[in-house]
Amino acid sequence: MKHLLKIALGLALCLGLFTACDDDEDSAAVSGFSLSKTEVAANAEGGKETVTVSSEGEWVAKSSEPWLSISPANGFGNTECVITIDEALKNEVREAEIRFIPKGQAPKVITVTQLGYGKMIHVKEAEVNLKASDVYEKRYFEAIITANVSFKIAYEWLTTTEEGVTLENWISLEKKNEPVFNLESARPQTYKVRFDWKMNPEWIERRAKINFEPMEQNGKSAEEVAITPILVTQAASPVITDDRAGDSLAILTIHERLASDIAINSSENMMYWDNVSLWKRTDKELPGPEAVGRVRSVNFGTITTKESLPQEVRYLKYLETFQVYGNANTMLLSIDLENHICELEYLKNLQIGGYGLVSLPEDFDRLGNSLESLDLSANNFTGVPAVLTQNNFPKLKSLIFSGNRRWTVSNLKDSQYNKDTELGFHINMDENPTEIDQLFLWDNLEELVLSYNYLEGTLPTYEGRTSWQADDLKQYGDTLNYLLQHPEIPKILPNMKRLTLNLNFFTGKIPEWLRFHPHLLDWFPEVLIFNQQEMGQDSKGTPVKFSDEPSSFTYYFDAYPLYKQKYEVEGEDETLKPEEQKK
Repeated sequence: MKHLLKIALGLALCLGLFTACDDDEDSAAVSGFSLSKTEVAANAEGGKETVTVSSEGEWVAKSSEPWLSISPANGFGNTECVITIDEALKNEVREAEIRFIPKGQAPKVITVTQLGYGKMIHVKEAEVNLKASDVYEKRYFEAIITANVSFKIAYEWLTTTEEGVTLENWISLEKKNEPVFNLESARPQTYKVRFDWKMNPEWIERRAKINFEPMEQNGKSAEEVAITPILVTQAASPVITDDRAGDSLAILTIHERLASDIAINSSENMMYWDNVSLWKRTDKELPGPEAVGRVRSVNFGTITTKESLPQEVRYLKYLETFQVYGNANTMLLSIDLENHICELEYLKNLQIGGYGLVSLPEDFDRLGNSLESLDLSANNFTGVPAVLTQNNFPKLKSLIFSGNRRWTVSNLKDSQYNKDTELGFHINMDENPTEIDQLFLWDNLEELVLSYNYLEGTLPTYEGRTSWQADDLKQYGDTLNYLLQHPEIPKILPNMKRLTLNLNFFTGKIPEWLRFHPHLLDWFPEVLIFNQQEMGQDSKGTPVKFSDEPSSFTYYFDAYPLYKQKYEVEGEDETLKPEEQKK
């Protein structure tokens, strides 16, 4: 018995040694292994196809069907192999694989598709199932199409809502991804076509069919062709209810679709999410008792998207503040804001910064009855959207429209970019003096930030416009009689508490309405008004700078003597600049 036990132990030890040797050999194998092609298409007549195997180790190859063979079927290192395809027996498509197995590595496969007799357009996967949503980079599918006839692609939208609206245009094919046909060759070709898809905003499943329509061949009508279409089915979006649970689901969905880097623990109560605040019963501006516990504000930090705001934002019914900022590769994007956010009747504060926007929806003024502050900084607007007017937004107090530069340029004359379409927010005041009027003549605004754009030329003087009246100056006390004594100074931005124009490309004189504005010194003018693009040159090559920038504010205190007490420390030299006086 002991003798048998020793034999068994010896055999086990030998097996372990052999296994260890095999493992060592596998681990020593070089990982480099590749095939010159992974798809082969053939006509019914069959034929031969050459494939190059690149390897630094041993390999073997096996065919899955008897009508397909490869020679040589094994080798070491780089080898040129010939695939032989027998003649088809039926008028139908057949497929097979040649499986290459390199030693110590994962197998690689060549798929061979052979068409039957006659003209055919064959799809490898005739049914595609999609999720309701995913991150932008994953929202596509690839179709492998084998055909011996050229074709064009058409869509058939199969889903209609209860209201009779057909759900269409949610699958698309970019021009660069369209197949290119070799009409001079009779051999079938295999095309890998990438289709993009949009997220499903509907609470119902939607379906579509991708059809392939044969094209004329050398001026002749296409013969009868056997065609395999693609049926695409997309899952429905989850139902977002009009309650607190619906708010949390909407935020999670927006968070996913924007690929925001703000951490949200969905297992926690929404009241503990860092980027969310909820309405409380004690809030003075509570829209109504039904709003208690609903989302009041939400913000999304660094994001990655190439699309407008997700449509789920419209379900945040009682939202007062919405913030999103910091999109990836903003300078490369040209995003049109869609109108989903326009449905929020309680929205007061909206920030869409660094997103890549180039336009606002025509019905953006639906927010006019509620919006008080709007931040569209660091986007790619080339002008002021026409919808942004005082008539459309009578309650708006703050408009931040700074940093709309797609590219950073300091010399407009020699810029390689088209100033009007590629650089960003560009207005030449000398050529289009009224283009900025919708902002400068917005009397209700209290904050207007226009820093770091491509505004050039001379600021408008607005000579002849309405002058300051006694009632206008009541908010300032009796220190501003100078304006009443000089009716030639127009009343521009009368309620403005913060104005910034710095880091643009302005030249020429400072208009009187700006030089003597009652809030001028509150704006830190030397930094945030007069200071233009460093080393900048305008479209004529002129260095940018106001030609009459004051060296001190003596003129201002002469006009408003009581302001000296407000802006100067007693005993300091009145000729010093405000920043110097405060040191």
